[in-house]
Amino acid sequence: MPGSKLVKPMDPLITWAIIALFYAPLHYLVPMLVVFLTGSEEVSALKRRLVSTAIDCTVSMTLAFALVIWLAGERMLLAMGLLLVSIAAPYVRIALHRGG
Repeated sequence: MPGSKLVKPMDPLITWAIIALFYAPLHYLVPMLVVFLTGSEEVSALKRRLVSTAIDCTVSMTLAFALVIWLAGERMLLAMGLLLVSIAAPYVRIALHRGG
């Protein structure tokens, strides 16, 4: 077509960096904020819960990214769905702590 420019695809490394930059704050900050704002424990217990929440967020984010990178080559929609669903993983630990 006259006047149209070819759009070059983005570098995969840049794409993954953008995904991680948007995903990490959602995966860490919101659960930490929930624990901090809803915690009625002493300061030392609250610190322990914040640390355990940070560890849980790190483990679940690492596992999610490993699975997503493995799936992304062939099943991108499933990979992105898994990434979205894995945001809920830290909330499961928060809910289990509140219930038990």
